[in-house]
Amino acid sequence: MSSEKTADAANNWAPGAQKIDATSIAKPFREEIRTQIQKLKEVGIEAPLLVGLLANSDPAAKKYAEWTGRACKADGIRYELREIDDAIDVENALRDANDDPRVHGIIVYYPIFGQVESFSGESQDDYLRDTVSHKCDVE
Repeated sequence: MSSEKTADAANNWAPGAQKIDATSIAKPFREEIRTQIQKLKEVGIEAPLLVGLLANSDPAAKKYAEWTGRACKADGIRYELREIDDAIDVENALRDANDDPRVHGIIVYYPIFGQVESFSGESQDDYLRDTVSHKCDVE
């Protein structure tokens, strides 16, 4: 087996697939965001605010929230993580964020309820996802 095929097999990649560096792809977009935020600040307008809602103890969700905060800080976006102790309170926290004129974006860190059904027949997490205002939905 050639070394190329061995590398593909070792990495579980499809034959001929290549690894893509997401950082280099994102770089011009992130630079544009930083430029536009700086222009806002120069005329006295605050940077956009992204609110994260975390209502679970899933370590992956917590880590994702931390990464989101670091990325926002690096790009000049304001970030506020709102940790909710009881999952039953997420819908109210989500509605509060939707109605807050200071909030420009909302991200909910799942899973909260997993596949627990809601009154609509879909999962409660799906219901929450659909409750995020279209004006603030960043996912």
